[in-house]
Amino acid sequence: MTPPKSFYDFTLQFHQDLDVVYPGWAETLDGRIQIYEDFRQGYGDQAVRELATYCEELLADSETDLGSLWFTESKADLVIQDEGVRFLLNDFLGWIDSLS
Repeated sequence: MTPPKSFYDFTLQFHQDLDVVYPGWAETLDGRIQIYEDFRQGYGDQAVRELATYCEELLADSETDLGSLWFTESKADLVIQDEGVRFLLNDFLGWIDSLS
């Protein structure tokens, strides 16, 4: 399954935010929320919805190796293991649910 443009945009924004803006992102919920908000502000609600749909599709199959997908498809210049990618995608979806 080919990732949508929003996935590439998110992973690029994610990497830039980690390096420059939110170095302690993983330690606080607020740090992660700021990264998601930055993505939303930069790319819009349509990109957020498109990425959410893609995340749901990825998470629906527990056998998918998301770490490998992240490594090969992500625009971020870092490696995240399968469990970390699952956490990030679930966390992103949880943030979206909190917006409603």
